[in-house]
Order: sequence, then structure tokens, then C-alpha cells
Amino acid sequence: MQKRYHLVYSSKKKLSCNGWRFCSASQKEENQILITAYYDFSTEICINQCLAAPKRAQYGGGIIVNPEFNEGTKGWTGTGEGTIREGVSEDGNRFIVVQNRTDPLDSFSQTVQLEKGNFYTFSAWIQVRKGSVTVAVLFKTSDGKLMHVGESLAKQGCWSLLKGGMVAKFSSLVEILLESKNIGVDIWVDNISLQPFTAKQWRSHQEKSIDKVRKTKVKFHVTHANKTAADGAVISIEQTMSGFPFGCGMNHKILTSTCYQEWFASRFKVTSFTNEMKWYSTEKRQGEENYTIADAMVKFAKQNGISIRGHNILWDNPEMQPKWVKDLPPEELAKAATRRLNSVVSRYAGQLIGWDVMNENLHFNFFEDKLGENASSLFYSMAYHLESNTTLFMNEYNTIEYSRDRAPTPSKYKTKLEEILSFTGNAGLKAAIGLEGHFSAGQPDIAYMRSSLDILGAMRLPIWLTEVDIGKGPKQAQYLEDILREAFSHPAVEGIIIFGGPEISGFDVMTLADAEFVTTPVGEVVDKLIIEWKSGTIQLRADARGWSEVSLFHGDYEAKIYHPLTNSSSSIRFKVTKGTEHITVFLQSDA
Repeated sequence: MQKRYHLVYSSKKKLSCNGWRFCSASQKEENQILITAYYDFSTEICINQCLAAPKRAQYGGGIIVNPEFNEGTKGWTGTGEGTIREGVSEDGNRFIVVQNRTDPLDSFSQTVQLEKGNFYTFSAWIQVRKGSVTVAVLFKTSDGKLMHVGESLAKQGCWSLLKGGMVAKFSSLVEILLESKNIGVDIWVDNISLQPFTAKQWRSHQEKSIDKVRKTKVKFHVTHANKTAADGAVISIEQTMSGFPFGCGMNHKILTSTCYQEWFASRFKVTSFTNEMKWYSTEKRQGEENYTIADAMVKFAKQNGISIRGHNILWDNPEMQPKWVKDLPPEELAKAATRRLNSVVSRYAGQLIGWDVMNENLHFNFFEDKLGENASSLFYSMAYHLESNTTLFMNEYNTIEYSRDRAPTPSKYKTKLEEILSFTGNAGLKAAIGLEGHFSAGQPDIAYMRSSLDILGAMRLPIWLTEVDIGKGPKQAQYLEDILREAFSHPAVEGIIIFGGPEISGFDVMTLADAEFVTTPVGEVVDKLIIEWKSGTIQLRADARGWSEVSLFHGDYEAKIYHPLTNSSSSIRFKVTKGTEHITVFLQSDA
């Protein structure tokens, strides 16, 4: 018996900012259900662009009154000492101008009703009269509490997209406000939108996005040797490897527990070590390097086909340096840090899928304070020239998980990473976005998380959630599932690593199995999603023309073909990859 097959790939069409979708006011009234049924991921294409003219209000403005200022300033009032007026561009476009500002919150406002449990996505187009400033959107409650929803960099001479989101944890009236700490500039705003979605609609967005970005249609065509259709041929398909990296953190305790090893290797094919590769673990005393534990963990991972993200080369937190490093004078610190980088990168060259080069350099600036403002950029350059094919991450916390932390906002993250990439010698650097994802106990703000991923996704770089966990609480398992589903469904996310493990591992925030390795409720969520995000085993039957079709998750597959009449069988292996619309597998066999 002989068999032949080949795969035919069809490339996807790229979106452009011109593909921005919007509805007019009349369309909104006629098609309200249609408008609220989808989430416009296409906006991420526009985030990196500063446009001569703003795009129309997303979702027709949603619940905003007079979102495009076609009726002047109707529905809007000035706040504080600032004044508002109508602006008109040369082509007749109307917008609102906030001027005479004496306080960061001097802007305009409109009061809207939030409904508990709804997911809200916000967008607006902003510009400033001169320079460039950060502009944030805030919601103010009746008791004066301010909630940060999103922010962006507004520039002179062109329109930038301000994007944000929040999950309403209460039903209340809130005021929409803008904030800019630079009170000396006038702010121009146009085409504002606030669109609510129910939890059911939000889940529908996730499911539709997963079908679109994590799966590909595969067509099978089975024929006999004489080219006639193999009507009734049975095709059994099994996914042997997931194409999406969904992994788990690992620590040194895995080296002394066979049960921990078996538990881990049966679930995960990608990992980061929690502490074992860090500088304070490998060089506790100056000049005395010890990689014994890290080497043993690398060996275990390689033996079990587990890929490793290197974590980390350097850490900008002054409290996370080896004790002997903290008080080194600048010249000695530069030499020590360079030796460290050369040592660890060279030692594991070719064995890792990526490195966190300078950890948490938005919250902290130990090396910048000691060595100058370009310290991070310089160390990325060093790592790049040592291992040019390795992906280099900028790893940070609270960028997606906590909107009130203004240090690592998506806008600031983007600015910092662009600064690193534009540094002399860094052209061609394979960069990636690392978002730790340490969520506190309580309901995560999934809407803010999505808007943050949209903003960073516009950079067209791989995004990984690198250390995902959520604080203990009665709904810990449910909230973890919400976070993981949101990440997996987002088109820009290319990998997830959770920080948890069995009780023996010592992950005290998120325990996935107890001392007897019985799965906890949180662990059940992880196991469920591992299964759900694979195609499993599927059986198809060819039609009268020999065709059969199925949508499969990306990854590696084995297919067995059997024809009950001729009693012939064969098997093939194939790969379903991201970036193709469909794959056609042509098969021919001789019985």
C-alpha cells in the first residue's frame, strides 16, 4: 500500500486601520443587538497611528450622548476652572476643546449610568494644541471616588486613540472625566464611545475570537489509487501537541519529588523557573557562581520536552540584588552586571525560548540610577548581540491587572519598550511583551485587561502572560478561569505561564494540588482548560466526493485513514499553524 499527501496553505488577509468598523446613529437604533454582539478588535490596528483626522465613534458612541459633537457641546459640561468650546477643523469636523485649565482634572464631563456586572469599553480620539502629554480617562462616582479607566499619549497636530475599559462592580451614575497633569495645554477630544456588554456577550466575544485566532479549518480529500473518491473513508484525528504555549512556573523542589515531576510533565510543555536563574541565586558571593540547581532543572525540562523562558538576567528592583551588589560604585556595578549577563546568557545559549532581560524596569530603576538612563537599553543590546535569535522580553506587573497603578500603564510600557528598541544597535532585536499577571483577590477587571492587551497588541510583538496567579478567595477558581479565558482569546497573546503548583512546590498563592496530589478547585480549572484548548480525538467520514472538513486548534496532529470496504488504512502526521485560513490535506492510498 502506498500513500501520498500534501498540505495547501492559504494566507490570511491583514487588517488595516481603514477597516475600522462603526455605525451611524440611525444604524445604532435599528441594529442595537448587532452592535452589542461583537467586540471590535480592529481598533488595536489604529492605536499606534496618529491620524490627520479621527475615526468615527466606535459602536456609534454606545451610551454617550452627542459622541461626535455634531450638536456642539450638547450633553457635555465643563469641570473645575476649565472651559469648553466647540472646535471645527478645516474640513468641517466638529470636536470639543478644553482650555484655561488650572488643575489636572479640569476637563469636561458627561454623566452616564453604569449597571453592575456589565463590561464597558471606552474609546476617544485626542489631540493637544502643543507638545505631547499623557491624557487619562477617569470615572468619578457620586461619593468622589476616581476610577482610572485608561490613558494614552496625546500629540500635537494629529489624533491619537485613547482606549480603556472597566467591569462595573456596582450600579451607579458616574461622571466621565479626562485628566492631564500638564495643565498648560489645551486638550482636543472627538468621537467618544462608551459601550456596555453583558457577561454573556463578553463570553461570546471570547469564544468567537478563540475560533478565529486559535483554530484553522482543515479539509481532507481522500481518493483511491485510480483517483476516484474514497466515499465513506474514516479519518481519525488526534492532536499530539498543542500549538499554544500554556505552561507553569517551576522551582527547585521538583528535583527531589518524583510525584511533582510526574504531575508537571503530564500537563505542561513550557515553564519559567521562579528564582533559580536569578542573579541572587547563582552568585550569592561575588565571584562565586553556582549554577548547580538551575542546570539540574534545565536537564529535567529538556528530558521531558519542556521549553524554558529564562527568568531573569537582571532585576531593576534594588531589594532584589545580591547583597554584595547593592553598594557597588557605578564602575564596579557596570563590570559586575556585564559579567553576570555574559555568564548566564552564554551558559544557556540555544537552550531557552526567551529571556527577561531587565525585570520590572517601569516600577524600579536601580540600574538607571547607578549607570544612567539608558541602562536597560544597553543591557538589552548586550543580550541581543550575545544571542541574536533569542526572544528578549520586557517583563512587568500591574500593566493588565491593576488600573490604579499608574507606573506601568500600557501607554508607559509601550513608550519604554520603544525606547529600548530604538537604542543604537538594537535594530533587529527580537522583542516580546511580558505581562506578569499577579491579580489580587477579588473580581479581576477583565475589561481593563482587554483594553490593555489591545494597546500593547498594536505593537505587533508577541505578548506572553508570564506569572499568572490570583489571590486566595471564595471565587479564586472562577476568577482564574476568567483571566485565562480572556488571555487565550486575545489575538495578540502568544503564550501563558501560570505561577502555581502542588502543595509540595510551595506556591502559596495558587495551589493546584494538595499534599496527596489531589487536584484543588483551582487545579481543576487548569486541567479543564488544558483539555478544552486542544482538539482531542476526532473522527470524520469522507463524503461521496471524498471530502471532509473540521476546525482544529493549532498544533501537531496524527491522522489515521481507514476504508471499511477495501480494508485499507494509512496514517499521516501534519501541523496546523497560525497565520493560515485553511489547510487542505490530499490523501491517496492503494489497497
